[in-house]
Amino acid sequence: MSKTDQAYETLKRDILSGALAPDEPLTVATLTARYGFGWTPLRDSLSRLEGENLVTLARNRGYRVVGASYAELLDIQHTRLAIETQLLRDSIRLGDDDWQKRVLLAHRTLSRAPALHTGMSEADYETFEAAHQAFHLALVGGGNSLWLARFLDQLYAQVRRHQRLIVLGRAALSDPRTDAALLATLHAASAIEHHTRLMDAVLDRDEDRAVQLMRDHIGTVRVSA
Repeated sequence: MSKTDQAYETLKRDILSGALAPDEPLTVATLTARYGFGWTPLRDSLSRLEGENLVTLARNRGYRVVGASYAELLDIQHTRLAIETQLLRDSIRLGDDDWQKRVLLAHRTLSRAPALHTGMSEADYETFEAAHQAFHLALVGGGNSLWLARFLDQLYAQVRRHQRLIVLGRAALSDPRTDAALLATLHAASAIEHHTRLMDAVLDRDEDRAVQLMRDHIGTVRVSA
């Protein structure tokens, strides 16, 4: 792996994990002191991350981590819903036996992952997060649209970043009351029962029910302020 790729992967990991906080300035001097990468790998990495909407460049201010907010999370989830439900329909129509097996295996892994709860360790959250994303990717993995899948992967990264900030208490997205309500809805939405009903509808090839369950599942992020 090249130095640029190493720098890119390192910065992206720390942005998504919250180790680099929303709106945190990203000067070359600071990043070099923190990570040991040179100017060229950092410049190229920051440019790539800007293209993924993970950093922003402002005139006379330089690079900084993109901000995070409840309003932005709603916008991301709205866009995610449009893409994920289309991929879900495609998977139900086109998915083969191997796809069904992947869905079953991903559900079993998710059922064994730690449940989302207040005060959980970062290690437990990472285990849950990986299993949860793998389950959703399995659900939509029976189709054949590579472009939609790429867009969805970028949206997943943004969703993970916002939710991790709330679950692990890394940063506030809104006022404390709204953040607390959002955390409660995330806990409810993470329950294995929601995912089991979704899996059953998908494996039954019940397209309309599966899409409605997905809308309900993703839509639980909406809370009243």
